[in-house]
Amino acid sequence: MTIADFYQELVILPILVLIILLNLWGSRANRQRAKQWAATHLPMLESEFASIGFSGNSRSPKLGDGQDKGLAKAMAGSTDVPDDMLREKSKGEYITYATGRQNVAWLDVKVSLYPRYNPFKWIGELALSFFSDSMQAPTERVEATIYCFDGKEKGLVPAQSQSGGGGSKDSTYDGFVWAIVHKDKMKQLRDDRYDLSLTTTKDHPKLPAWATCMSESAEVTEALLTPDLIKAINDAGEDLEALIVTDQPIDAPKKYVPSTPF
Repeated sequence: MTIADFYQELVILPILVLIILLNLWGSRANRQRAKQWAATHLPMLESEFASIGFSGNSRSPKLGDGQDKGLAKAMAGSTDVPDDMLREKSKGEYITYATGRQNVAWLDVKVSLYPRYNPFKWIGELALSFFSDSMQAPTERVEATIYCFDGKEKGLVPAQSQSGGGGSKDSTYDGFVWAIVHKDKMKQLRDDRYDLSLTTTKDHPKLPAWATCMSESAEVTEALLTPDLIKAINDAGEDLEALIVTDQPIDAPKKYVPSTPF
């Protein structure tokens, strides 16, 4: 037996080692990037929600030293985010959760990152997106979805929580579809989402040039487009793909369901 008998292994082993190292590096880089996002933004959620993360505890679980510390202080200069605050769903996807706000059932947040753990997949998706409009290029994005109670408080909130101390009231409202979208994403969103296909598109003088409004009603636009929201849109800049308020499903219904009259 000579060294020539192992030429195939000598080629394969370095490639396997390289793939493993790239996977470990990419996974670690994505984890660190997700934690940096959490350390920056979870303290802001703390001011809006009573409970953040998956522990079920109020405010900042496992972040204090026995005293009532906020997330901003506990995370200052650190990306050491506990697992129950930010959960790794996959190597390129992280999720978190918040609840405890009037008229809001819960908030789901998904952080999607580049497939750094698999450069071959990353390069392949980039190449396919260049040659095909149906294939989206890899991108990093945050998707935050808030679910309102919409008159279901009595089924979601225990009766004793509603009975005393200014308990929750039903928040039923007339449903509507309204969105602020980036003009580059407008066609894609209209094709992908049934709810936005019901709207009309119209520019608004208060919005930046890259953004437009998709709405069922001009009155809704004037009511929702507050100075604080306009400032937030300008601060986010062109990284904002869409802000959508909807009472309709994303996918088109398979059969007709009559609406319940108010």
